[in-house]
Amino acid sequence: MMLRFFIVFLFISSVTYSHELKPSIADLKFFKTKENISASLSIQTNLEAIIANIDPSHKDTDQSNNSNFYNEIRGYEKEKLEELFRTQVNDFNKNIYLKSESSKYSFVIDQIKIDDVGDKSVSRNSTLILKSSNIKSDILKFFWNAKFGPVVLRVTTINQEEGYTKYIKNNEQSDDFSVLEKDYHSVSKTILNYLIVGFEHIVPKGLDHILFVLGLFLLSSRFRPLLIQITSFTVAHTATLFLSVLGIFTLPSSIVEPLIALSISYVAIENIFLNRISIWRPFLVFGFGLLHGMGFAGVLKEVGLSQNNLIVSLLSFNVGVELGQISVILVSYILIAHWFKNKSWYRERVTKPLSILIAIIGLYWFVERALF
Repeated sequence: MMLRFFIVFLFISSVTYSHELKPSIADLKFFKTKENISASLSIQTNLEAIIANIDPSHKDTDQSNNSNFYNEIRGYEKEKLEELFRTQVNDFNKNIYLKSESSKYSFVIDQIKIDDVGDKSVSRNSTLILKSSNIKSDILKFFWNAKFGPVVLRVTTINQEEGYTKYIKNNEQSDDFSVLEKDYHSVSKTILNYLIVGFEHIVPKGLDHILFVLGLFLLSSRFRPLLIQITSFTVAHTATLFLSVLGIFTLPSSIVEPLIALSISYVAIENIFLNRISIWRPFLVFGFGLLHGMGFAGVLKEVGLSQNNLIVSLLSFNVGVELGQISVILVSYILIAHWFKNKSWYRERVTKPLSILIAIIGLYWFVERALF
């Protein structure tokens, strides 16, 4: 039995924590010229993933057949990487454009800003700045080729007001939006966009957070103990999510991420030796929740917040995270606890083996994140 769990561990750990593919951030700003309208498009993206043609259907770059090439070019100096991008992805700007009912407006690449080679355990930041001019329509659509993965589009009108926003995932275009007027439906769209981003950070992308929640679930599938733990975790990670995003208190990811991995192992190991929730367990979970909240904040900072709807986007992201956690618990209950929780062998055959597996994965991640 343990051999089977070890094989599963090797498989899971090999495809989870490495280089998660995150959505690009596209800030589209419009300016009034003498006769027409011009646009500036700033795209924060993973340039290496685009060059290596990593299929955006992958959650992680290591799942792609092109992962070796991707890992190689992540060590390129920024000048060499820019040259490679310009030669291999010469049609990039042709796959991103604006369109009205009668005209198509292309972009040209104006600048490419690439960070120096740094910590190779995290994705390098690159910013592409594109320009478009002679725009003669005030109602447009934004087209983004799906092969570049998901993108968060944020539009600023010519009056420097927050306009249209959309999380473009499966389709390749936005809805119609105005370059002149503020989008008065932006609040509802912001809520939906950040709900999706928050949910997807748990399911399917947040395996470390999923395993932590499963660790809480495995000790007791009864409602009251689970509610106590989840409430402690939620209150804690909500607090540090807000504090970190607002710049009041934060810790570097090099400290937070290894400790998150260690929290997963601790909870799982405790499950092996405890038969029921202890008096100190909610306090420990609260402490671990503080760490996870800072981890959530790191992702949210990369995605960016709506400046005009800052609190709304922050709350929506947090609600999305909660919905993701609840879905993990519901699925676990339906697939496992509903059928077997009253069996005499439940603890020996379900709780302990799964907790051992989770503990091993957490320790593996801790070593990987601490050393590499």
